Amino acid sequence: RLTGQQQEINNLIQRKNAVDEENAHLKNEFSNLNQKFKDKSQELKDTEECAQKKEEQNRLVIKNLEEENKGLNTCCADLLNDLEKLRKQEAQWETEKSGNDARIK
Repeated sequence: RLTGQQQEINNLIQRKNAVDEENAHLKNEFSNLNQKFKDKSQELKDTEECAQKKEEQNRLVIKNLEEENKGLNTCCADLLNDLEKLRKQEAQWETEKSGNDARIK
């Protein structure tokens, strides 16, 4: 009976050692996975910050381009007005020239 109990104790010790080894292995694996999680979380945070900076830069570029576009549109409108005035003046000068040519003849 004593031998059976001693054998049972030995079996329990072996099981405990096996469980302790598995526990140590799982703790190590958990530690590695936890570190990977922290690394990926930091990577995600860095990526999000970078994306926000890029978005802000893009907003500024778009804003500057829109302002530049407004300026160019105003400039184009002014040039079109000047062109129209010059065409009218050209037509007036053509009329005057025709009149002068007729008088010279």
